[in-house]
Amino acid sequence: MARRAPALGVLALLALLGLGAPKVEVYARSRAEEGKENILVCFVSGFHPPEIDIDLLKNGENMPNVLYGDFTFDEKGQFQRLVHVPFTPTKGDIFICRVEHSSMPEPPLVLILRDLVMLYRLISALVNLPR
Repeated sequence: MARRAPALGVLALLALLGLGAPKVEVYARSRAEEGKENILVCFVSGFHPPEIDIDLLKNGENMPNVLYGDFTFDEKGQFQRLVHVPFTPTKGDIFICRVEHSSMPEPPLVLILRDLVMLYRLISALVNLPR
């Protein structure tokens, strides 16, 4: 019975801190325009422990020259990491940020950006951004 108390205490502490599954944000560094070089960014935050796999894919294939920032952590002690790669969007491309972490159920979380140019135009129309 004495052994259970520390384990329950750790679980309660993790619950209070909100540690667990990562939050994933995918975006282009600047307005996406077909045929113009840009930077694809995947920012993963709010996870613990720091062991995590993050992959950037274009049309189902791992993208070359992906750069991985150092692990940092926020005020709650949760980890975050920025992953990015230069890319040139073309019509019909599908970009994926695939994240695998021990706190996540199978299959891994996948966020998809399809046709970044069309996505920007849609958002521009919805919020009246300059085109």
